[in-house]
Amino acid sequence: MDNLLNFTRAPNSSFTTSENSDWEPKYVKTIHHTLSAIICVIGILGNILVIIITSTKRSSKTAIHKYIFNLAIADIGVLVICYPLTLVKAADPLKWPLGEVVCKVFYPFSDIFYSASIGSIVAIAIDRHTAIVRGMTAHRSLSVAKWVILGVWLSGFIAVVTPLYFVMAYIEKNGTIDCTSVWPSTVAENSYIVSLSILWYILPLVLILWAYRQIASKIRASKMLHSRINSMCGTRKASTMKRTDAANTKALKILVPVVIAFAVTMFPFHAFRLAFLFVRVSRWRYLWIVYNICTVLLLSNSAVNPIIYSLVSREFRQRFKDALRFKCRRLFRESTRRKLNSSSLRQSLTGPGRETDV
Repeated sequence: MDNLLNFTRAPNSSFTTSENSDWEPKYVKTIHHTLSAIICVIGILGNILVIIITSTKRSSKTAIHKYIFNLAIADIGVLVICYPLTLVKAADPLKWPLGEVVCKVFYPFSDIFYSASIGSIVAIAIDRHTAIVRGMTAHRSLSVAKWVILGVWLSGFIAVVTPLYFVMAYIEKNGTIDCTSVWPSTVAENSYIVSLSILWYILPLVLILWAYRQIASKIRASKMLHSRINSMCGTRKASTMKRTDAANTKALKILVPVVIAFAVTMFPFHAFRLAFLFVRVSRWRYLWIVYNICTVLLLSNSAVNPIIYSLVSREFRQRFKDALRFKCRRLFRESTRRKLNSSSLRQSLTGPGRETDV
């Protein structure tokens, strides 16, 4: 994250570590670290529960749960690997303590988790679009999901991580040890940063909004059609159509909050990064405070999804409770009653023509 924020160079050219301490009051540091720790704990536990729930025999048979599983894996990577490395770098920018191998190999590679997280959210939106608008079958969607997930990780490595391997430098000089990116030119550096803002935020948001706009239009048209059919064909056929409409509507109810959370929590991060490139803000007194706000919001994006699932989906909420109470048999068993009656999560996450055994 620090690489992509382009903040690793700032201490060398703008201010020293001692100045950083003066610019960021101790109580602000305490609040920042406490809040970050709470977010990390909640996010790690929540995403572990999501992994457990989506790994059950029934859930693993649906494409949407594979995307949610992949999203949880990526978010755990952000919370467990990316953020601790960012803290190490921010604690003392000119005293990198983890050695050259971590600096040149693992530090840039950690950014792949952000890419995979965003890619998974986009994949969920496109999957809902193909299921509801285009009517893709469950079997077809599941076979496609495996390749989509592979493509998410591979494209993130090529587009985000690979360029960093050519510019990361481990510099020992005058008693300091710096792990930073050294670009051949300012144009190359700025191009990379801008392209990531496009690939990580603007393009994904456009794709997601387009997908949900199409879904909303489809649901609206479907409801109007079913209303006319109800008046012509009677209530039996209409009731089946109403259940389909309800399933599609609930799909939006559980996924729209995920998109809103992504848009809100990621915007300050990208705005700050672009401002740091094109505006002279390096001597701004509250720079570190703004930076910490951006990192906390970015961190919360990886912790909020399990909370959204539990708030919106009654079935997911019940499975969270089962996992927390260690009711493993209840969590994994095939229950005919639940299979027949569990409409909340099934209808929330799947559309017409899609089967799920959540």
